[in-house]
Amino acid sequence: MDLRDLYWVIVLLFSVNGIDAMTRAQMKNTGKLMRNSCMKKIQVTDDLIGGLEQGNFIEDKKVMCYIACVFEMTGVVKNNKINYEASIKQIDMMYPPDMKESAKGAAVKCKDVPKKYKDLCEASYWSAKCMYEYDPKNFFFPVSNSAGMMAKELCWLMLAVFFADGIEAMTRAQLKKTGKLIKTTCMKKLQVTEDEVGNIEKGKFIEERKVMCYMTCVLEMSGVVKNNKINHEASIKQIDMMYPAELKEPAKAAANHCKDVHKKYKDICEASYWTTKCLYEFSPDNFVFV
Repeated sequence: MDLRDLYWVIVLLFSVNGIDAMTRAQMKNTGKLMRNSCMKKIQVTDDLIGGLEQGNFIEDKKVMCYIACVFEMTGVVKNNKINYEASIKQIDMMYPPDMKESAKGAAVKCKDVPKKYKDLCEASYWSAKCMYEYDPKNFFFPVSNSAGMMAKELCWLMLAVFFADGIEAMTRAQLKKTGKLIKTTCMKKLQVTEDEVGNIEKGKFIEERKVMCYMTCVLEMSGVVKNNKINHEASIKQIDMMYPAELKEPAKAAANHCKDVHKKYKDICEASYWTTKCLYEFSPDNFVFV
C-alpha cells in the first residue's frame, strides 16, 4: 500500500470518529496495524523484532528493513531518507505530554545518524537504536501484538501520516487499496482465510459466522459501526469523504436502500453480513469491500 492510499483510511477514521487526548497506552496500541503490515511485507518474525522496545536490536537485514517500513508508514521517511522535521511533527501530533520532551531530545541527538548510511534500512536501524539508547524508558516502537486497536487509537496513527505529508484526490483504485491494512488486521483477528473473504467484492458471501464477524470488524474499523450498531449517518459521511465522484451517487443510493436491513438482526455480525450483501446486490458494479 502506497502512503497516499493509506491517507484515505486516515481521513475516514478521523472524520467519522473524531479524536480525544492521546494517552501513553493508546500510543502503544496505534502500532498494531503498522506492525502487522510491515511484518507481512518484510517476512520477519516476532523472535526477531519482538524485543525492539526493550533494546534487543538484532543486527539482521530483515529487522533493519522492518524498522524502515514502520518509519515509512508514519511519514518519517521522505524521498527514501529519514526526515527530521517530519519526526518532530509526528511527536507533536502523537506523543502524550510526559513523553514529548524526551522524544524530541532523542530526535535531536540522533538526527545526523542517517547521514552515515546510504541504505535506508541501515539508516533506520541505527537511528532507532540511537533513540532507544538516549532514553530507554520512553522509547516507543510498534512491536506489541497483545492489545486490540480501537478506532480512535487508529486515528492517531493515521493523523501522524496525514499531517506529515498531506493528501491528494481520491481515485477508485486508491479506494480499493485503502482497505488492505484493515483487511490484514481483521483477517488475523477473526482467523479467516483468503478463500473465505477474498471474493466478497465479487459477490461471494459465505454464510459462516467467521465471515459475518469479519465484515463487522471491517465496518467497525471504518467507523460505520457505533455502539455495536451500524450507523447510517456514518456510512453517508464515509462516502462523502472517501468515494470518488463517479461512485458517490450509487454508493449513497445503496446505503439508503439497505439502511434498515440491520434492524432485523440483534446480532451485529449477522446485521453486518446481510447489510453488506444488500449493498452488493443493489449495485454490484459499484460495490467496494476489502
